[in-house]
Amino acid sequence: MSPLVLAALILTVWEVLGRRLPALPRLNLPRISRPAVALGALALVAGFSGQLILLAFQAGHDGARPDWVSRTPLLFVDEAFPFGEAHGLISFAALGLVVAQTLGLLTLVGAILRGAQGGNDAAPARLAQQVTPFVAAILALLAFGSPAVSSGDVFGYVGLGLLGPHPFERPAHFFTGEYARVFDSWHLRPTIYGPVFTGLNAAVVSLGHTFAGKVLALRALGIVLMLIFAALVHVLARSRALTAAVVLNPMLWLQFVTNAHNDLLGMNLLAGALILIARRRPAWAVLLVAAAGLVKFPFVVFGAVAFAREGPRRAILYAAGAAALCIAVSAAFAGRPYLDALTLTARTRAEFTDPVLNELKFALSLTTLAVTAFILLRGKFPAFAGWLYTALAPVLFPWYLVWAFWYALAARGAALATVLALPLLATLSDGIYGLDVLAYVLPLAALAWLVLAMRAAPPRRLHPAGG
Repeated sequence: MSPLVLAALILTVWEVLGRRLPALPRLNLPRISRPAVALGALALVAGFSGQLILLAFQAGHDGARPDWVSRTPLLFVDEAFPFGEAHGLISFAALGLVVAQTLGLLTLVGAILRGAQGGNDAAPARLAQQVTPFVAAILALLAFGSPAVSSGDVFGYVGLGLLGPHPFERPAHFFTGEYARVFDSWHLRPTIYGPVFTGLNAAVVSLGHTFAGKVLALRALGIVLMLIFAALVHVLARSRALTAAVVLNPMLWLQFVTNAHNDLLGMNLLAGALILIARRRPAWAVLLVAAAGLVKFPFVVFGAVAFAREGPRRAILYAAGAAALCIAVSAAFAGRPYLDALTLTARTRAEFTDPVLNELKFALSLTTLAVTAFILLRGKFPAFAGWLYTALAPVLFPWYLVWAFWYALAARGAALATVLALPLLATLSDGIYGLDVLAYVLPLAALAWLVLAMRAAPPRRLHPAGG
């Protein structure tokens, strides 16, 4: 079990059982000067540049790679490949660069936040707001032009796109030329994506005329989705600080532009659903939640909590409607091959995993569904349940952490803290690094927090019978 999911499980179970989480001490933001804002912007850009350069270095100097990797259009780092002697140094260098990014991000966002709170911080806040679009543009360009990726999913998207909007039919010797030199050695996994993504992916991939061009087309889509996501977050929260934390977030640029993962498409649909619900149009929101499930099926599961404030009966009705619509459209446009791909993927993952871990994974998935039912029936959002939903994925990859940010938007709590934590938490949970031991600080901290809170709590007064 991922340390992050374990920490979320501990804290979520505590809340579901009716215990209140202890209050965190209130932190007053320090005053941030204009030079500090400029230094923060520099640290953010330099840290992200260094991370991409380190990724390219790791692709060629951290262990052995299969021959077909050299035939991909980009340098490629994957946790499935054996690591070399330099792996530890690379991992800690990556952690240091992400810490620098996070400090820069906190500085810029903190200046904007202090400016919104009033006082004598108008000048630093104004500078932070002015540099935000320029820094975001630099991050976008760096992410778009990165020579390396830390996931092979974008290559898989190209292969699926070449197969067209129905990627379940895979005739022999379909791939030719530069595509064959990759896919004849690296077989595409069964398609686990719904028809909304496979259709859009095929259209975008068709815009590129070479393997590299198709990857860049998917990265361009990622930039568009990032900008839409930031706009939707701003409409939802009306917070300049939160919007800046999204467009300046290096983890989002890395995972959804450089690596071009498709989760941001589903996040945009779910963010749109939250806006419709806030505007008292929950029936229309059902369509968007179902559409998100047609990107990846787990989206329709945790997307159901968007309806929690509609009351138990309506929440269950809308959630069931979204799930039914998602399943019906999946059956109509993808059919049995899609279901077979999902079940085959689950079985394959299970075959390569310890049986005890498989049982634990199953129990955790049931727990997550139970938490969803609790949210819908009680209309309450456990503070850390968003991180728990990442257990619905076959494996916790770092890009899935954006699911927790959407949950924080739905819960209307801790959204800023969640998005600011993404770069560091994503690095700790990324399999291309060796930082798993450090990540176990998270569940230990959760337990220590609860133990200290129980010891500090005043004893209950006992009332005599009849008193």
